[in-house]
Amino acid sequence: MKFGDKLLELRKKNGLSQEELAEKLGVSRQSVSKWESNQTYPETDKIIQIANLFDCSMDDLINDKITDVDFTLRSNKNNINNIWNSLLDFISDTVNMFSNMSFADGFKCVIELIILSFLLTILGHIICNSASDIIANIFRFLSIDNRSILREVVKSIFHLIWFILSIITIIYSFKIKYLNDYKINHIEPKEDKKDLKTKTTDELNDNVKVNEKPLEFLSVLAKIVVIFLKFISLWILLGTIFACIGIVIAAVICSSFITTNILFLWISLLLLLGAVIGVQVIVLLICFIAEKRVNVVLNIIVFISCIVLSGVSIGMLAVSIKNINFIRDNSELEISTKEINLEYEDDLVIKSNGLGLSNSYKYIIDNNMPDKLITVSREIDNRYFKLYTTRTEIDKLPTIEVTESGIDDFKSFYNLYVNNLKKNKVYTFEEYANDPLVIKANESTVLNLINNFKKIYLVEEEDNGNEINIIEHHDKVFFVNGLEGEYDAKDDSIRYYNEDYSCKKEIESTKYGERFTYICNYKEEE
Repeated sequence: MKFGDKLLELRKKNGLSQEELAEKLGVSRQSVSKWESNQTYPETDKIIQIANLFDCSMDDLINDKITDVDFTLRSNKNNINNIWNSLLDFISDTVNMFSNMSFADGFKCVIELIILSFLLTILGHIICNSASDIIANIFRFLSIDNRSILREVVKSIFHLIWFILSIITIIYSFKIKYLNDYKINHIEPKEDKKDLKTKTTDELNDNVKVNEKPLEFLSVLAKIVVIFLKFISLWILLGTIFACIGIVIAAVICSSFITTNILFLWISLLLLLGAVIGVQVIVLLICFIAEKRVNVVLNIIVFISCIVLSGVSIGMLAVSIKNINFIRDNSELEISTKEINLEYEDDLVIKSNGLGLSNSYKYIIDNNMPDKLITVSREIDNRYFKLYTTRTEIDKLPTIEVTESGIDDFKSFYNLYVNNLKKNKVYTFEEYANDPLVIKANESTVLNLINNFKKIYLVEEEDNGNEINIIEHHDKVFFVNGLEGEYDAKDDSIRYYNEDYSCKKEIESTKYGERFTYICNYKEEE
């Protein structure tokens, strides 16, 4: 295979046009065209540049007996002997360099490498720990122990990758700043010093590149890192695609409300701009994975345009929100008291769930009420909400959670909000969000309910005779390192799922009562 045919094949395999190759070599496109058609032959210095550009030897290019370009590249990149020889040459050159350096220069070189290593270690520790915590938080549905294992595994992988990257960075920095300079001054001792001074820096560097073998042992490490990064990028790509689909769906839904209020126009525009940026990320990831060229200028223009338009949209959205009248006056709301009748049972706990920001309860003693009858009431806006109860279990105690819910008639609920938005009105409920949940029963039932509540929570209590106010502050029981079992608040005991697991109880006095902390770990092997 002739030189021109090899050059043509190498150029196409590297995704370069004749113009791009000519620009890299500092020649005209016509010169490249003549080389590829075997009409002319490049000068020696250009052959050197081509060999360096395509990571092959001069013999591979000018020897017509070599006909398989792919085999040549694979042989150069994957030959274990070349890798081993490259490592030995690097070590030999390093030893020779330090042997010829003064003590001061050698000491300076070592100190700079130590400082670089220290900075990379600190940066790697921050990045790897942060990344592992983020990934572990994504899998919050796992148990605490499994998340801890996942965090440690991910942290170890990231530390290994960072270690490889750090080694590559340190060696390349050392090679560029010190080793190349040593080779330029010592690689050809027989060459006339006068001629050496007349050479340009580029010419000297070209000579070094021809005589030295590439650091192939670093290339192997770099390939491993690149493969891992591509694998991570593939998962990020899939997540970004699904995110863009979700953003577009949200934009379409918001656009259907534009006639209701202008603020939905700006929300839709922001979502679409977010989708455009997401598409940019997708394109960049695909180009990275497939090793394709990226139109940097176009991407920068699109990104800056999205940022500018996003700023305009955020500003207009802020103006639109400012024009909305948030109604906080109870007189504008249709407030009424809703009641639910319940029946007391042993160890029953009544708890609010989602009632605005309320964590307070008002127990009213009414001895005229029958035993075990409980009335739970709450002030709500009838147009928006209703009260309902959910039966559950907390720390083995039967629990009834009282919750506010949107009205069942979705159409009426929707029309009510839409009509208010058309008038730039939004009803808020801060005025009664902190109102307590009112629980009424006879004295015996009220005291039992309060005692049951205190088995689970630390509370602030205010006794006003027939009215007892309770404010919930903290859980009474805390666990460290998770719990392989369940806590029974009836008798303050733990039933373990795993016999190799045990918890040590610690008691802490607070102004709201005693708090129990259980430190749980696997039993030590005997």
